Amino acid sequence: MCGFAGWVRTGGAPAEPVERRALLRRMGEQLARRGPDDERFFDDGTIAFVFRRLAVVDVAGGRQPLHGEHRPIVGAVNGEIYNHGALRAELAGRHTFASRSDCEVVVHLYEEHGTAFLERLNGMFALLLWDGERRRGLLARDRLGIKPLYYAPLNDGLLFASELKALLVHPDAPCDVAWRDLDFSYVGGEEYTAPNFGRVPSFVEGVHVLGGGESLELAAGAPAAPARYWSLLPAIERSCETASRAPEAYVTDYADLFAESVELQLMADVPVGAFLSGGLDSSMIVAAAASRGARLHCFTVSEATTVATGDVGRAARLTRALGVPFHPVRYDRATFADELDFSLARLEEMVWAMDAPRFAPEQFFKYELHRYATTAVPELKVVLLGQGADEFAGGYSRSFSSPRAAWAEYVAESLEPRVRARANEGGEEAAAHAPFHAEMLARLTVLQSHNLWNEDRVSASRGVEARVPFLDHRLVEYLAAIPAALHPQLFWNKRIVRDAARRWLGDEFTQAPKVLFWQADDRSSVHAIMAACARRAYPAFRDAYLGPAARFSTVRLDSLYHRATGEGADSRDAVQRLLACMTVAIFERMCRTLRSAAARAPVATPSPLALDPVWAEEGALRR
Repeated sequence: MCGFAGWVRTGGAPAEPVERRALLRRMGEQLARRGPDDERFFDDGTIAFVFRRLAVVDVAGGRQPLHGEHRPIVGAVNGEIYNHGALRAELAGRHTFASRSDCEVVVHLYEEHGTAFLERLNGMFALLLWDGERRRGLLARDRLGIKPLYYAPLNDGLLFASELKALLVHPDAPCDVAWRDLDFSYVGGEEYTAPNFGRVPSFVEGVHVLGGGESLELAAGAPAAPARYWSLLPAIERSCETASRAPEAYVTDYADLFAESVELQLMADVPVGAFLSGGLDSSMIVAAAASRGARLHCFTVSEATTVATGDVGRAARLTRALGVPFHPVRYDRATFADELDFSLARLEEMVWAMDAPRFAPEQFFKYELHRYATTAVPELKVVLLGQGADEFAGGYSRSFSSPRAAWAEYVAESLEPRVRARANEGGEEAAAHAPFHAEMLARLTVLQSHNLWNEDRVSASRGVEARVPFLDHRLVEYLAAIPAALHPQLFWNKRIVRDAARRWLGDEFTQAPKVLFWQADDRSSVHAIMAACARRAYPAFRDAYLGPAARFSTVRLDSLYHRATGEGADSRDAVQRLLACMTVAIFERMCRTLRSAAARAPVATPSPLALDPVWAEEGALRR
């Protein structure tokens, strides 16, 4: 995990070098928690950028920017190239490597293949390459959009950054909120249009998010429009041409690919951990890693909802059976409101960390889990996550909260209405495929807009690299190429994953129902946490953000605040709306003020949370 930010000029006179360096330092400060280990600069007058590094592979020698041998090529890579060993062996006879860094293969591949090198990479990455001799280069993002990359066209060039907040530091960056991007439809009593999930939002007018599988050319006169180098469509089209095999054959192949993905993503010269919910997906990762000798520190949220669903108990029993360190972190109203000393400053930090007007239990809980993990195990820099197991394998077809009876019911109730809606909006492509293939295409964008966005931002804000073995592009393509006739057998209740997991796990895990994070029958404990946070932050928010010129009405928000202090369903709704308004106001001010020289990134502080003693004993914590 690293980060970079800068600009390329295609016209006009450059600012003085001292001024450019000062601006790059300020942009880099906003990325410092993402890349806490090193800071480097590159500036040739046309392109200038700062690189912040989280040292994971070749800790001593893998500094960036990266440089080519045969032309003045410079590169920066945020992420990991998992197949760098094979690529390095292929390039060794023609190139001399200056480090053991996985990312160095990128510049040498670019020297040989130009932009076609992107198809050779297996990894998660956002990258920048610049050919100083030809005065051209490119930005690119991994196929699934795991690592973020923003850009903003200017009259005389283009801004780019790994995070929105770093881009907004530049004095020419756009800074007006894109209200159409807000991911809730009701704010402070006013109705807003729900976001268009056909694209990934930036939440700022004039700022764009480079999509997964896209690249953007950098050159004078080049259009500021991305080009697609990868699509899931070829794999889906192969499903129509491939003769069906026995379901068991697909399960075996999937398990083999998954095992290889986990092995590749254990690559690191620093300790690796895992977020173990106790559900199927994260348990499968931890068990597969253990089969290869990896003793991952496992961190689990111990909250009333996760205990009620049985997830914490399963996590404890799995870590005991595997003999790996177990960290069940206690979450309750007292710890989150009082011990965390939740305040307006903490809410502002969350909005800053998320690069968006977002504050919800999932993001908050995971942020605090990362905070605890880096406090308890300071040398930890990498965690494996179960994200992406559901989207392409039928994980939402049947769950704890949606106990459907059969695949046909899922298709009729959920998939076909969405296909019709997308077709009515002009998405004819969706209607041309089987319902679940259309769902896969839609989930590519939702992943980037929500799941992967959340995981990247909360981990990066604590200097941790989050890896997602289920989103190895080969696994995703393999699932997409399965013929539609086999979807009811292999994707109903995520059957292909459950059966593949039997290689490492017993029935307790492979037959457990799908449970969304903190989604139990009784969610009152989670509401109590969020309500306590809202009540603690609002008085200071009222003084700092509300007034005659404020976007939100003080009277309306005061009313929400008083309702939020009550009980029942009305209180829950009021808490949600109050927090939504507060995060929008905080985000809007952040967008305007980051360009100020006085703007500073929040300081990372240690976690005051503690282990749940009951579950720690059950899991036999080992350090």
